[in-house]
Amino acid sequence: MKMKAGVRELRRALVGLSTVAMLAAAPAQAQLSSATIKGQITQSGAPAAPATLVVASNTATGYNYRTTTAADGSYVLTGLPPGEYAIKVGGQTTEKLTLAVGQTASLDLSVGAADPANMAQVVILGSAQRRNVKTSEVGTSVSRAQIESLPQVSRNFLAFADLAPGVRFDVEAKTGYGSLQGGAQNQDNVNVFIDGVGQKNYILRGGMSGLNASRGNPFPQSAVAEYKVVSQNYKAEFDQVSSTAITAITKSGTNQLHGDVFFDRTGANLTAYDPFQKKRRDEGVDRPRYSQKQYGATLGGPIKEDVMHYFIAYEGKRIDTPRQVVAQRQDLLPNAGIVPSLLAQAGSATSKFKEDLVLGKLTTRIGEDHLVELSTRIRRENDLVPEDFKLSVPGNEKDRRNDETRFDLKHEFTRGDFLNEARIGYEKFHWNPSALNSTPYVKYVVSPSNETKNVVDVLFTGGSPDAQDRMQKGLSFSDSLTWTGLAGHTIKGGAKVKKVDFDLYGTSRSIDIRREMIDNVTGIPQAFEVSPALAPTGVSYVDRQYGIYLQDDWKVTRQLELNLGLRWDYETNMLNDSYVTPAERAGLYGKQDPRAGAPVGQTYAQSLAKGGVTIGDFISTGSNRKPFKDAWQPRVGMSYDVFGDANTVFFAGAGRAYDRTIANAALDELQKNSQPGGEIWLIRSEHKLPYTDQFSLGVRQVLGGWNTEAGATVSRSRNQFNWFGGNRDVNGGWGNASPTDPMFSSVPGYGTLILGDFISQAKTASAYLKGDKPFSTASGWGLAATYTYSRGETTNKEWTNDLFNWTYGRYAHSWNPSTNVERHRLVMAGMSDRLLPYGIMLSSKLTLGSGLPYRITDCSKGFTACVSRKGDGGAFREVDVAMAKDIAVGFGKVSVRLDVLNLFNTINYAGYDAWGGGPTTSNPNYLGGDNVKLGTAGEVAGPMRTVKLTARYAF
Repeated sequence: MKMKAGVRELRRALVGLSTVAMLAAAPAQAQLSSATIKGQITQSGAPAAPATLVVASNTATGYNYRTTTAADGSYVLTGLPPGEYAIKVGGQTTEKLTLAVGQTASLDLSVGAADPANMAQVVILGSAQRRNVKTSEVGTSVSRAQIESLPQVSRNFLAFADLAPGVRFDVEAKTGYGSLQGGAQNQDNVNVFIDGVGQKNYILRGGMSGLNASRGNPFPQSAVAEYKVVSQNYKAEFDQVSSTAITAITKSGTNQLHGDVFFDRTGANLTAYDPFQKKRRDEGVDRPRYSQKQYGATLGGPIKEDVMHYFIAYEGKRIDTPRQVVAQRQDLLPNAGIVPSLLAQAGSATSKFKEDLVLGKLTTRIGEDHLVELSTRIRRENDLVPEDFKLSVPGNEKDRRNDETRFDLKHEFTRGDFLNEARIGYEKFHWNPSALNSTPYVKYVVSPSNETKNVVDVLFTGGSPDAQDRMQKGLSFSDSLTWTGLAGHTIKGGAKVKKVDFDLYGTSRSIDIRREMIDNVTGIPQAFEVSPALAPTGVSYVDRQYGIYLQDDWKVTRQLELNLGLRWDYETNMLNDSYVTPAERAGLYGKQDPRAGAPVGQTYAQSLAKGGVTIGDFISTGSNRKPFKDAWQPRVGMSYDVFGDANTVFFAGAGRAYDRTIANAALDELQKNSQPGGEIWLIRSEHKLPYTDQFSLGVRQVLGGWNTEAGATVSRSRNQFNWFGGNRDVNGGWGNASPTDPMFSSVPGYGTLILGDFISQAKTASAYLKGDKPFSTASGWGLAATYTYSRGETTNKEWTNDLFNWTYGRYAHSWNPSTNVERHRLVMAGMSDRLLPYGIMLSSKLTLGSGLPYRITDCSKGFTACVSRKGDGGAFREVDVAMAKDIAVGFGKVSVRLDVLNLFNTINYAGYDAWGGGPTTSNPNYLGGDNVKLGTAGEVAGPMRTVKLTARYAF
């Protein structure tokens, strides 16, 4: 039935989009993995003759791409793989030009004779570096030179995404986990497209599969040719993204045999101590020796020149991350009982990580009209993760597998004014943390008074309770058709169908979890809280996804271009719609509220209703959950070239983009409700999709050799999924809960009521300035800089894009500062082979930020008067440099390289103590609370000075 409903919706949408196309004269050539060249050809000042042949020849592969001029002398070449091209008109050739991913190059050409057979050399009109300015998108292209030259340690190609306005790529210093985010928007709503294929993560956070909670890389950097970061106003081809979109292309084989091998290393002897490591060293627990090793190889070349090529890349990573396990409050522990043996388990430890990445690619040209490309990507990752980085003794860890396999088959057919691209794709993503130790997980605590109400964690032992087995498998088919036969228009439309199988299984408590208080006199522990193990449970279900779009790049005049697009998305079963709320839980709400003070005849549902909760909206019958059908997404943009020479271009854009909610919410609901007498988790039956409305306005201006840009953007996200506290007292209130907490108590016999709904919003307003002087061999240097002023806000009461919004509904709708957005941020990256002698390439990246705010819980006026206040984090400063030298050896060259991150060893603090404290009259902090450590940092953000050594041989 759901499949039939999806087909009906798809049919209706196709009719609707066809109507829009006729009214709008055809809707925009977005490009996820290719580029476009368009322009005007003149002969002796007049338009070139109609049907003049124009050929773009790829200098690396020998592939040719053809079109002919229209009656007005205009031409469009679409579907060009990024790379170096020579444009041929009537047998004569232009100077070579390089196309970037997603680029629409405006290239006007002039020839001197009217007879195509006797044309003189073709001349490019205008600046060769100003061909990609007539776009309404806000973003930045990251070139191959920048990827290969700029300093970094992790080899994660996303590390340079922050060159785009409003985009952050952060690596947590403590864990090494990377995250990508745009403004205050939810990190789950980003997407990365590799060779035109979205890498969406449906079962974990982070947007891209494999990016969540991982020390690894989502893709081998050696296989990435270049990528583009689009932070605002992407075109209609982009799906399942409502925040930052990244589109990357991989390298391909060429007519020449090329390859390389590399090895790099860093470790304890090449990394400075942070202040907390120094403190623990002084306490007798030194940082252990550790290392990070990365290595890999690539090989690409022809199977048959100008016809068939191959490319293979492998990268491996091995990390031993140091941990200093130090028992807390040893001053309260006696030298008796279990204390001596427990303390003997503390000390230095390492967390091992292993990752292997493979990309294989085969490309063949069949005649002049057909191109076939087959690619595969494999990722295998194992990570040893402690339950607590500081307190878990060796063994209190889980082995987390993070595996991914993908295949993609693409066929391109070109004939006259048409280009058709068809794809079949397969994906399998598997996430599987499991314990190394099956003994109970014990959290040892101590109290100055030997009372359980005032305890401090000491050390954690035993196994890990986390045992999960989550998998998404997808099979997709997509087809897009581009037509350039209407003068001034590049019309593109497409459809996508995808079947996703979810297998979600596991338990968050595979073993008993015990809290045991160590007697501060005898040293004998006594359990005071025991949470018994829970049997694993799971769900398997199928989701079918449909998407269609139409778009047009319309050159209205020589100066004005419009981008008109519309897409629609639909999926049949995002969150296990056939789920049935267990009868014993659903039946609670129609019964008499058993709590003291409830009037006779008042049901639990009526008590909740007094507090604004209609519990019936969250009870699932297996048939009352309906898919969201209204994901229509208009996307429009314009650019105006003031003088027609691409030197001064105004641009603007507006659009809506829908994404989805991760499937893990469905597993949470099922697992929690399978626990007898446990918590009650319920998801609203009326499902919605998260979306963002985007607006931008700006100007691009050439200043000498610089391409500059100034702009302003606004984004507003809605329908973000959150869990929140659903309990209310018999009067619809929040009982005796602190003003900053939900009401955790529930009806007798059950845990708290937690409701899931599509409720939170986020907004970001920003202004930015960009400058880019492209690197060239002639000048020997290049520099890119982006300054962004941002104001990010969220309605989440935790002030972040966390999945939990505990006190939703307690107070009137209000906006809070987002703890994910800095007010000021400057990122600069440059390179030069002229500043140092002997041809040494010097590159550097500078990152300056005003600091992230954090949320303080202030109870200084009493525990019934707690409020949230803003704390200001410290500024962030980091300067990274790299130096590389190539030495010719045999048929290739040897490269030696030195990367130094945080050259000046700047301490960037993070993890601030956000407890404002309770009331006191003795030595209060600046808020009047009793926590004298308020605002004290507990960790560092970013690396301390780290040196990485690299050797590479390329041929």
